[in-house]
Amino acid sequence: MINIHRNFFVDNILKDLKIISNNQINKLPYKDNIALFNNNYESLYFVDIDRIKDLKILKKDIKSINSKKKFSLFLLISKKKSKLKKFENELTEININNISIINIYKIGIKNPVDEKREKILHTYLSIETQLAITAIFKKIIWLINNKDIRLVLLDLDDTCWTGVIGEDGINKIYLDKYQNDALKLIDNLISKTGLLISFHSKNYEKLAKKGIIKKLYNYKNLIKKSFKYINWDPKIKSIKTITNIVNFSKNNIVFFDDSISEIKQVNNFLKKKNCFWTKNSYLFFSYIKVLYISNINKIINKKRFKDIKSNIVREDAKVNYGLINYVKTSKLQVIFTLKNLNFSRCAEMSNKTNQFNASYSRYKIDNIKKLNKNKNYIIVSFSVNDKYSDSGIISLMVIENKKDTFIIKEFVISCRALGRGLESFFLNLVIKKFLITKLIINYTKTEKNKPFMKFVQNIKNNQNKKFYSINLTKVKKNIANYEKYIKTKIN
Repeated sequence: MINIHRNFFVDNILKDLKIISNNQINKLPYKDNIALFNNNYESLYFVDIDRIKDLKILKKDIKSINSKKKFSLFLLISKKKSKLKKFENELTEININNISIINIYKIGIKNPVDEKREKILHTYLSIETQLAITAIFKKIIWLINNKDIRLVLLDLDDTCWTGVIGEDGINKIYLDKYQNDALKLIDNLISKTGLLISFHSKNYEKLAKKGIIKKLYNYKNLIKKSFKYINWDPKIKSIKTITNIVNFSKNNIVFFDDSISEIKQVNNFLKKKNCFWTKNSYLFFSYIKVLYISNINKIINKKRFKDIKSNIVREDAKVNYGLINYVKTSKLQVIFTLKNLNFSRCAEMSNKTNQFNASYSRYKIDNIKKLNKNKNYIIVSFSVNDKYSDSGIISLMVIENKKDTFIIKEFVISCRALGRGLESFFLNLVIKKFLITKLIINYTKTEKNKPFMKFVQNIKNNQNKKFYSINLTKVKKNIANYEKYIKTKIN
């Protein structure tokens, strides 16, 4: 649900946004004084500052709204461009953390105001402006609701910097205020949450990489902790490459580019709502700010970049020399944890893992803690490290001990840890540790958990609609060739 405040006619925009019913739109009052909503929902404010008698009061109200934790989005309009610019500048001087402001004169519309329309249509916003606002707001609403963006795909020319480096040269490209502000927020997200960045640019590789070092020097994380795909191939090719490497759901990936043709191509691979046409640097900053607000408080995973970068090396080793040789030479170690569990990480895996997820139980921290105190349940996590990197905690099992049968209620493995032959190894550790003779795994089949379904089909005795009966001999056989090369520590 979203709170809506307006002091001018925005019915057409609200109808296109489809966030409330037409009947609710008709009942929305017109208020010049800013409403302070008492609930915890996000809010949209449509404000014509020409109707406000005292802008100082409006500024004070916006400042008080900013003190609230929930996100607020403001569309500010005025017939006078200079008046709106001055007021927006005054607002940016105060530290507005949870508020995003859209200025109609900065969204790339040539004639945002058409005063001839006002008497008949109750608004002086041009049709083009209304359509643009609707498209921008749809993107922002989706972004603010998506609090788990893991990978950001970025264009370089006329997105991260102004100019085309291959035509203008390094010395003539530059970062304007909005680009600097956007990249600062991205750099902070990399540092504080482990956000992954991947550059995709049609350019001369050496020149573009030199430009990244020289022009983005203020953003060390962005330079050092990013994947760089710079060549003359279609961007969709390298985007498919990096998405396969990180193995994230497409819902966790966003793409920013100033080229509408590139956006349309990637639309067909990612979800359309994940692709952001940054028509100018103002929109680039506006989207990135919302991304920052929605993701800055997410669970930190600083190991992700190094581990995924190492996955590229691991994959080469497996392709060139085989899985068994990779295990033999990688100094693989598994830590089997029963005590001092990281409940926060366990809950994160349960709620965010999709591809290797047995039952989609989606346990919260309190659920896991409660089960851990129950003598009939066993909670197990697995951590993995090798000579390439420390992957950290990458798997969780929730097991019920029911008389002579052990029931795995939840079995998840992080997507970045798949493909190392660990699935059967984890399962066999549990079988040996608890002397299991009869084992079943509960499951829920979805479009997303094909890796789990493929795995469990290979080790089953039989199945019904709710669970698989596991063939313990098949589990043992799967790891017979490399089990002895993996060191195990039980905590």
